[in-house]
Amino acid sequence: MGDPWARGFDASFRGQDVHETLQTQTLNFLEKTMSKLILKRFHCVTETNEVGADSPYFLTFVGDITNGNTAMKLTRQGNWHNEVDEGEIWQVNATVADGFNFKPATTLVLCAMIEEDEGLDINNAEVEQIQAALAQRLNQFRATGANVVKPIITSSMVQTMRARMMVSLLTSAGKNDDIVGVKALKLNGNTGEQALVSLVGDGGHYRVRYGVA
Repeated sequence: MGDPWARGFDASFRGQDVHETLQTQTLNFLEKTMSKLILKRFHCVTETNEVGADSPYFLTFVGDITNGNTAMKLTRQGNWHNEVDEGEIWQVNATVADGFNFKPATTLVLCAMIEEDEGLDINNAEVEQIQAALAQRLNQFRATGANVVKPIITSSMVQTMRARMMVSLLTSAGKNDDIVGVKALKLNGNTGEQALVSLVGDGGHYRVRYGVA
């Protein structure tokens, strides 16, 4: 009949194996269902009214209303400075967020473009502050039971992002950078290129393309 203690230990060990296997399978499933967001390119349709060529940079915010996870990325390349002219299309291909499912019903993506004048007026600490303000606003909606990104939520989040960016710009040393626009990206629920984000302001017009991979 064997040792009952040994049989119990063996069963417990097999149970642990099953538990660890299920955990591994769950993690593998989550890794397969999570994606990354890429800022692929932008098109300067019309330059801003600043003197000389444009110097754009971008802020991208991602938030998941089901769990409150957020991410924010400032994208700026040195070769854009005073080099972006009307009609030009610039390739970027920079990952701005990772680890989200990018489902249109539950994921919010906001895109903002700023025209840099004499120096970068939003530093890393201010990027974190903007993200924190947006995360707080998102969690306020979650606290009411919201689990779907409705238009009223999107509108409020856009306003919050613009307002918090203005605080950063007005309290910076330069006080010269200008917001061209802040808009939500319309996710299509698939991998690949997403809808264009059209940003108009400061006399300029830009179209920004993101992709999910």
